[in-house]
Amino acid sequence: MTEKPGRQRPGGRTARNRENVLRATADLLLREGYEQLTIARVAAAAEVAETTVYRRWPSKVHLVADALSELARDENPIPDTGTLEGDLRALLDQVIALVERPEIQRVILTVVSLATDDHEVVRAKDAFWEARFAGAADIVSRAVERGELPPDTDPYEVIEDLAAPAYFRVLVTGRPLDSRLVDRSVELALNRQGIRSTADSERRASPSVDN
Repeated sequence: MTEKPGRQRPGGRTARNRENVLRATADLLLREGYEQLTIARVAAAAEVAETTVYRRWPSKVHLVADALSELARDENPIPDTGTLEGDLRALLDQVIALVERPEIQRVILTVVSLATDDHEVVRAKDAFWEARFAGAADIVSRAVERGELPPDTDPYEVIEDLAAPAYFRVLVTGRPLDSRLVDRSVELALNRQGIRSTADSERRASPSVDN
């Protein structure tokens, strides 16, 4: 059967162009920073026309948001350990491993500082965070199915409670993203849902020692 002119095959040139453009964007972004990145340089690195890039991404900030989302999906696959606590801990470990990289921190700090009075910038930022939360929300959905959480649990609140302390340290204080932070963040996210973490339960079960 002959394919009709203009019809795109799944996984064809359009998909390859998108993959090449996002890879080129991430490479340039992490190597040289946001300010040095241009659509023209991305197009040249991806070996596509600039119009090909603009057709899908109307601005640099949209392109960067999509590239960062793709990078996060590739390097932070959503864990499935069988328990809510295990999933939250694994997810936060992945997030910290990613944001601890100096080039990732530099990009995050730059993107966060972009003007919030620009409608296109706000839309791109929203799209990036929406993509991140959509994947992580699967953790909450599975926990609901297992009966660990009630059906009306808000996935955004769970993930916000989990990840907020780490991003606060990256964006504000610069304090280390250590194992104690992971323990505290997981405990906070669980406690807010009325669940005791394993560490909390063990502390309560351990007899106090009189000095």
